[in-house]
Amino acid sequence: MPARPRTVRVVYVTDRDFLRPTLVSIWSLLQHLSGPAELHLWGVGFDARGWADAESVVAENDRVTLLCRDIGSGDLDGAHGPKDYISAATMGRLLIPRLIDGYVLYIDGDTLVTGDVGRLFAADLGSAYAGVVRDYHVSHWLAETDADSAERDQRLAEIRQFMKPAPAGDYFNAGVLLLNCDALRAQPELLSRIEDVAAASACTHGDQDHLNALFRNNVVQLDLIWNASWGRVRRHRNLLARSGLPTRGLMPGRPTILHYHGPQKPWRNRRWDVWSSRGRATLVYQSALRKFLRKHPHLKPT
Repeated sequence: MPARPRTVRVVYVTDRDFLRPTLVSIWSLLQHLSGPAELHLWGVGFDARGWADAESVVAENDRVTLLCRDIGSGDLDGAHGPKDYISAATMGRLLIPRLIDGYVLYIDGDTLVTGDVGRLFAADLGSAYAGVVRDYHVSHWLAETDADSAERDQRLAEIRQFMKPAPAGDYFNAGVLLLNCDALRAQPELLSRIEDVAAASACTHGDQDHLNALFRNNVVQLDLIWNASWGRVRRHRNLLARSGLPTRGLMPGRPTILHYHGPQKPWRNRRWDVWSSRGRATLVYQSALRKFLRKHPHLKPT
């Protein structure tokens, strides 16, 4: 008998200040889903209006079940963001494997979904802990071997240390993760270490470093389309090729999740250079945002 299709489960974790851009990402996800799904929204510091806004956005797709969780009280004690533009709420993703089973797709709120993520649930992770995408900045640093930068050298040395025996080139960006929660729950000691938000907060790049250190050597590299850094898939492939790393991963296709990571955000900065990949990715976001605001004018991101 053929295996039953997996339930599509998607999780967003955010705080009150980042709710509106997260709702834009959720709206874009809903536009492209071709089947039923569970959407888990975990919030820190939401008021009743915030939850109601989320419900109004998700109501546009009646095949999606919204499951809300307030994780503000006690769940994140000792957590803090690694950068001033990254909220401690991101540590909430460390709680996903204990609270949800099966395959779960975690997505950061500073993203735009441009395709159906449901097909990713046909991937086979085997016993791997997660499907991940190599980090763009680390790929850039590894390819630019002639660059003379103390920051680069120090950061790569740190990554090599906690990634051993996995190579630094396997370091992944945690903004999009396909978590194999059943495989993680089968190892209670590992699960407890994952949930140590204080230890994760002590890392240079927070829970991203934390997860890389814990998951190393047991991940599946997804294709870059699932976590496309400012849409720079072609540029990222070229960087990987220069470092002798695989340029393709599991489940290739057209760019499906654009990730606008870093302090600059496309809903705040309307300037762009249309000849740059970042500029083109900003135009894509602005176009989607205009459509979103026609339906939800009171939810403009700030």
